[in-house]
Amino acid sequence: MTETNKTIKRYPTLECSLAMSKAKGNLKFLAESDMATFTQGEAVADALNALQQAYKEFDKVTKELSELRDGLK
Repeated sequence: MTETNKTIKRYPTLECSLAMSKAKGNLKFLAESDMATFTQGEAVADALNALQQAYKEFDKVTKELSELRDGLK
């Protein structure tokens, strides 16, 4: 395991953020490609929307964690 991978594994918020970024990039790629059916395009759009919601919730969680850590100091 590389040093970068070891660092990422020690920080779950970083690991989660990187995974969401990868999913977002893949979904944007699919959204820009020709879909065989309307349903496929709709599924990609729904997944992008769900990921955007996940980003918002993740931001809330990381903010709360930061506030908790600040309160422990």
